Amino acid sequence: MAGNLIPLDVPGAAGTVELKGAQGIFYSILVDGVALSRRGGGWTVPLRNGKTARITARGMIPGFQTLYLGEQELYRFGAHASRFEKIAMFAPLLLVLSASMLGFVLAILLFFSSVLVVKNSEIPDKLRIALPLINTCAGAMILVGLAGIAGS
Repeated sequence: MAGNLIPLDVPGAAGTVELKGAQGIFYSILVDGVALSRRGGGWTVPLRNGKTARITARGMIPGFQTLYLGEQELYRFGAHASRFEKIAMFAPLLLVLSASMLGFVLAILLFFSSVLVVKNSEIPDKLRIALPLINTCAGAMILVGLAGIAGS
């Protein structure tokens, strides 16, 4: 768990500010090991002089936001991922076109697993592109097979 804590450089912070869960989809910001509550689109970090600093997150893709302290970039989630990897990550959402509840559930599950694959910098680049595509094809074959079984 300690390997998943990333220190954030917040000048004048009244404690150690860390990011927990940077390799996943959901994350939290800790001050001296205590999670801060997200309010109004950001986290309020206490400073030594009694004032506060505000950390905000920008970005729409789950797990690929960027944290800012004012206008200063603190941390970019999945910075190593290329544009092609991020596009391939959305391939499982094509399973929603099957117009079935199972297709929808499978699409969401495979999408979130694709996010974790693309964010893992230890997986080779080409495999980070191929895995979401392969999983989408496998999911489509499962849906076709189940439709064939249900139809017979």
